[in-house]
Amino acid sequence: MARSNIFKVLGAIVLGGGLFAAGYFVGHSRDSQQRSDQAANGQQPAEKKAMSDMPGMAGMNMAPGVAMVNPQMQQLMGVRTTTVEARPLSKTIRAVGTVTYDESRVKHVHSKVDGWVDKLYVNSTGALVTKGQPLFSIYSPDLVATQSEYLMAKKNYDTLATSSIPEVKNGASSLVTASKTRLELWDISEQQLRNLEEKGEPQKTLTLYSPYSGFVIQKDINEGMKVMGDKELYTIADLSSVWVNVDVYESDIPFIKVGQRADISVSYSPGEPLTGRVSYIYPYLDEKTRTVKVRLEHSNPGYKLKPEMYVNAEIKIPSERQLSIPEEAVLDSGARKIVFVDKGEGHFEAKEVKLGPKMEGFYQVTSGLNQGEKIAASSAFLLDSESRLAEAMGAMTGMPGMSMEGMAGMQGMEGMNDTKTGTPLKSGPIEKKVQDLTLTLSSQPEKTKAGENLLRLRITDRNGKPVTDAQVSFQYTMNMAGMTVSKAEAKPSKDGFYETKVNLAMAGEWDVTVIVRRPGQKEIQEKFKIVAAQAQ
Repeated sequence: MARSNIFKVLGAIVLGGGLFAAGYFVGHSRDSQQRSDQAANGQQPAEKKAMSDMPGMAGMNMAPGVAMVNPQMQQLMGVRTTTVEARPLSKTIRAVGTVTYDESRVKHVHSKVDGWVDKLYVNSTGALVTKGQPLFSIYSPDLVATQSEYLMAKKNYDTLATSSIPEVKNGASSLVTASKTRLELWDISEQQLRNLEEKGEPQKTLTLYSPYSGFVIQKDINEGMKVMGDKELYTIADLSSVWVNVDVYESDIPFIKVGQRADISVSYSPGEPLTGRVSYIYPYLDEKTRTVKVRLEHSNPGYKLKPEMYVNAEIKIPSERQLSIPEEAVLDSGARKIVFVDKGEGHFEAKEVKLGPKMEGFYQVTSGLNQGEKIAASSAFLLDSESRLAEAMGAMTGMPGMSMEGMAGMQGMEGMNDTKTGTPLKSGPIEKKVQDLTLTLSSQPEKTKAGENLLRLRITDRNGKPVTDAQVSFQYTMNMAGMTVSKAEAKPSKDGFYETKVNLAMAGEWDVTVIVRRPGQKEIQEKFKIVAAQAQ
């Protein structure tokens, strides 16, 4: 219904402009003829009525950019007002993100020595390993030779430890240290070296242990294969913390700062958000999507977040108190931004403003408005149309043909005469007999007015008994070119009454068609005429 009323108002505005333009030419010829007749009879021309004296046309002589809208018309246009005030402006940037590995937690495992794999202890991709867990055992001639060197250096040092010559003793110690360091650089542990010393002989194979904790995301090793020291055997990723890469539109990038809070959730568990932070804003733009990649860091308890999984991300922008207005109050022409200031008594004045960014449905006001000013919070486009029409009508005031006499008798303007009193065609309810029924149309208020009215239809049969099994609808319009037909369904009340609310957009004569449908009976359509008075 609200959209229908807006279309009616727009139709009336356009129609009014066309009719007044036509009135200029029609009235011009009439006024010229009247002045000629009055001059021939020696009479002075009567003073013309200004357009502002016409019913419903008050305020047409106004300054540019000012609209005069009475309360009833404001209701039809859906005009709401609000006060310019400082409010906390916050913003939540929503985007879709992709979970990926934390690159700082991805590790690679190498043998560091050439040899052959004897046995695998971790033999599957996706396995969870902990630091110090056995990965594989390897046979390497270099390892066997170095073990022998270490045992010989150790035995030689034990023999020369009591030597009185310091150079001999220090030389033996250096050989032990060099061979031991070489084994340690090949990831042979202290425990393995102690076992080697206890056994006193080199081991054919040695076990290599995981230097990291995490999941095996890549494995390129099998039992029996030869490996080189620089070959990547395992890739292990720690998923206790992950990255989430989100694509943010370039217009939102100025709001994002490193360290801001960021919440993510997955579609299958929307009620369990995970809190993280913005860790990095990439320095380049995707030219195809016009987005910038932003990296979020999130802890991953229970490993719920899997790499390559899609998530919904929300980046919270801290709130600040700023002078602001609703975005619906702004009429943006591209070059200028206009709001309508409520000056009281139905006067709305257009005012250009400077606005900052939009956050959560509000624009930040940088200049043009002061705190406490009252503005129109909606229907800015309709107010702009009204102000332009008023400006055009004001420019035509005083032109020949713009008097009431010049407009009298114009096609389509019959309903504009004598509407100030709003006298209906017939006082009280209007009764008509159709087929075997009596239809009685009444309204609340009893004298209809421009704006909202309650139409009531009472249906009785030939015996005067109320009819309660009917379906009743109303169609109403004005006898003016371009006016559309509005429809309303009535609801049954009591004692045969059917009621509905209708909005009569302007004062004047209205045609109301009542449609009555009853089971097994022929449809009835009956026309009534009512006159809507100008609202006081």
